[in-house]
Amino acid sequence: MKNILPFLFFLFLADFSFAQVNSVLPPEANAFYQNSIKTIKPGVKDLIEKNANKLTGQKVNVDSLVTELHKTALLKAGNEKDLQAITVLILVQASKNADNELKDIVIHSGNPDSQSERDKSFATLLVENKSEIANAVALIMKKLSGSPEMVMDKFK
Repeated sequence: MKNILPFLFFLFLADFSFAQVNSVLPPEANAFYQNSIKTIKPGVKDLIEKNANKLTGQKVNVDSLVTELHKTALLKAGNEKDLQAITVLILVQASKNADNELKDIVIHSGNPDSQSERDKSFATLLVENKSEIANAVALIMKKLSGSPEMVMDKFK
């Protein structure tokens, strides 16, 4: 029986091996999000949450997101760095939303055998998206070199 236990443990972990994220959000992006979300205008905060909710479970295209932000009346006066900072906030929120979705899938799948293929494929998509989001955020944060908080002064 003791010989079978490690095998069962490995077999159980094999079902959840798809939940590996290749890239994680940079710590400075999380700090920027935490500091900014507390002080920005409620309208901008709603815009961030709305756009992040739209991205949940979908592939992220940063260029189309920035283009859509250009069209928003609330951000028309913003320059490229402003929009990139807002994009970072949206992507971080989308990553947090994906984390919550993954937690819900794990919690509701108490028995790995009862987990549907739909849940597994959705979880795989969420993990892939989180990795893409992390890469995109890292690139944008490099472009915003310096202090992204200074960019957010317009939206306070």
